[in-house]
Amino acid sequence: MTRVAISTILFLIVFLIETSFISSLPSLFSAIPLVFALSVYLIQHQGISDGIAWLIGYGFLMDLMKLGDISFSIIPIFAATVVAVITSKQLFSNRSFYGVIACAISSYATFVLFGVFFTLNNWSVFFQTHAERLGMLIVVVAVLFSLAPHIRKIVQVMFLSSHNRYY
Repeated sequence: MTRVAISTILFLIVFLIETSFISSLPSLFSAIPLVFALSVYLIQHQGISDGIAWLIGYGFLMDLMKLGDISFSIIPIFAATVVAVITSKQLFSNRSFYGVIACAISSYATFVLFGVFFTLNNWSVFFQTHAERLGMLIVVVAVLFSLAPHIRKIVQVMFLSSHNRYY
């Protein structure tokens, strides 16, 4: 129960950071898909259930708040989630930098390809926006991959019980 609560609170904090702070940054920096990048990282390195919950929750909240340029974003997010899970477990290794990047690119490309059918913008603006977001996704996932050992230690300490905790 505590793990679910911590994961939910972290998801909501990251979602709020992306939708309020990051979206108000100058042009290229406002294209950082932080929740998407962290979700792919979770699927690759920590646990499939948390990553799936974060991605589906992201799509649900984007639809609920009518944010973004896709009207029914839960459908493309669901397709991207399926691709992320399949590619992370069957196709790409989580120990390879290129494997993690390829998993992120393939899942985001699926999101964009399914999102074309539900876009609220014309296609040229849609693809330009998502090309910028894809570039920033690669940068964020690359940073997360380089910090993976440190993040893994922090997450393990957070979820260990108090009698098994080591310092």
